[in-house]
Amino acid sequence: MKTKKNVLVAVLSLIVLLQIGVFASSSWAAEVKIYTFLCGHLISNTENFLANTRVGVQARFPVPFYVIKHGSDWVAFDTGNPGLTAKDPVAAIGKDRTDRYRPTMKPDDEFQVQIKKLGLTPKDLRAVVLSHCHWDHAGALDNFKDTGVPIYIQKREMEFLKKTVADGKTVRSPLEDPKVVEKLNIKIIEGVFDVFGDQTLVAFPMPGHTPGIQVLMVKLANGGRVLLCSDSLYTMENVEKNILPGVLADPSEILQSFNMLRVLRILNVAIVPSHDPEYYIGKALAPDPMYE
Repeated sequence: MKTKKNVLVAVLSLIVLLQIGVFASSSWAAEVKIYTFLCGHLISNTENFLANTRVGVQARFPVPFYVIKHGSDWVAFDTGNPGLTAKDPVAAIGKDRTDRYRPTMKPDDEFQVQIKKLGLTPKDLRAVVLSHCHWDHAGALDNFKDTGVPIYIQKREMEFLKKTVADGKTVRSPLEDPKVVEKLNIKIIEGVFDVFGDQTLVAFPMPGHTPGIQVLMVKLANGGRVLLCSDSLYTMENVEKNILPGVLADPSEILQSFNMLRVLRILNVAIVPSHDPEYYIGKALAPDPMYE
């Protein structure tokens, strides 16, 4: 209960800051742009993303990750699927997941290949903000072995992952492999985290899908705000109709997160869902910015 209250207080504090105008100034030193990449799709029954909705009806759910330009620095939010998914999905994520989600991915969709569109390699990034530890978001963290690039993860999410592994289960994340983790620069954070200290990239928890999932608020130079939700919001339909996702850790927490999203929409924050089949249609994809 204490953790839930802490999350609520942190997010409410952020909303208060928005309301009193701390984020309202359009004068920013750093140029900020959001680039969106699609790391293939998941062919899956709709009820796996919108519980008890259009049961048995399949759709193509995109797997995005994002790279944000902040002045001369670059930050990734999530990393998409494991690269091996393009060649051998069962080896990459297991038969149970391929049966349920059936990933479709080409070798060129892999994180380290796609960011070449921006002239980048993994070691060129200033940081990675990881929303949560599931395979379709943390899948390419092994690209950052021995780079020294800090990877920011909420403390509660790492505790969730450790418990999952201790219970003999798997989320098919590179973070489950000690040989990979020892070569990564993992930075544990707790609560609201201002990446550059200038309020342009602010990560904060929005739990429910997993206990420690975090979202990323991006402040654009024109004064606009964009919230990259990851799996705190699968599709816009989830929040518009109050439909639980097919995978979740705590229904009460995700419904609370939906309420937070509604407040942020009232404050004119652009909400970006993760796996919405309709959302990315017609949106600019890298190398063009989706938001600037």
